[in-house]
Amino acid sequence: MAILDDVKVALRIAATTTDLDTEINDLISSAIADLKLAGVVADKAVDTDTLIKRAITTYCKANFGYDNPDAERFQKAYEMLKMHLVLAADYVCHTVAFTVTDAALVELDEVTIKLDDLDITLTTNSQGIAVYQTTKKDFDLDYTISKSGYVSATGSVYVDGAETVGVVLVAA
Repeated sequence: MAILDDVKVALRIAATTTDLDTEINDLISSAIADLKLAGVVADKAVDTDTLIKRAITTYCKANFGYDNPDAERFQKAYEMLKMHLVLAADYVCHTVAFTVTDAALVELDEVTIKLDDLDITLTTNSQGIAVYQTTKKDFDLDYTISKSGYVSATGSVYVDGAETVGVVLVAA
């Protein structure tokens, strides 16, 4: 059963009714975005996880309709669920942001960042930034950074929360 159907059941709306699907889907998207903003890792903020489904459903129950007498109670329940998810090690997001520039401190786009031992490759955007998110904490993240025309750089960062790594590539 899709999350839309689950939320409809929770809102006491017939599955065959489609008039409110746009509004409900917007609420589902808002709940997921709110969970991500709170720090729930993107891979976990999906509607197949039972705790996430409960949070999404509760968010929708709190925000659906104009004259919901239980809205405040559901909002408090959602905030508590969100807090528990953010505090749970399996759901919290640790972000490592890489910023890559050249010797003149000009941001470099299309730079390849290989996260050694993880088989993950990132690419910097037009601002020279690439971001890696993980639920894992307290580990060394080794990386190799390369771009054609520049000398490759290697390094390591200890991940124990949000980390920022600045790398300057030297022209070859």
